[in-house]
Amino acid sequence: MIQTLLDLDTSLLLSAGSLAGRESARLISICGELIVLYGMIVLVGLWLLGVYRKTNTPKLSALEIFTTFILTFGRYSIINLGVPQWRIGAMELTGATALIPHPVDNSFPSGHALFTATLIVGLWNFSRKWSLIGGAIVFGLITASARVIGGVHYPGDILGGWLFGAIGACI
Repeated sequence: MIQTLLDLDTSLLLSAGSLAGRESARLISICGELIVLYGMIVLVGLWLLGVYRKTNTPKLSALEIFTTFILTFGRYSIINLGVPQWRIGAMELTGATALIPHPVDNSFPSGHALFTATLIVGLWNFSRKWSLIGGAIVFGLITASARVIGGVHYPGDILGGWLFGAIGACI
């Protein structure tokens, strides 16, 4: 059963990697970071909204979401160090060069996917602004797709990141 899932994960990675060529590497690389940029803009925007309206509610939301990031990434670091590198790297598997420059390390779970889930849960818990949550979902999906197409993560790494991020943010 596990081997079947790993084979499916590898097959999806190879299929996704064939979707883009070297000429689109810059675009794939930019898309692979969109959720981080979006998250920073949202947090700074919430803070500035609180300053502008002279109310602490948006500022507290931004601070609580940022604190959730810090705590979740602390747990992520422990998990990432504890999980052995048990698969061949995505690019070593295909013999190609990654479209997104990335150090060779344990790709499970995906930190960008973890960031996405943490942002979505944080926005849900502390802000409930559907436009911000929808933006996080859209940019998170774009980022996740780009990270797989760019050869940085297996699809399972993305799913693991979303799972750990959501659970970590809820804790």
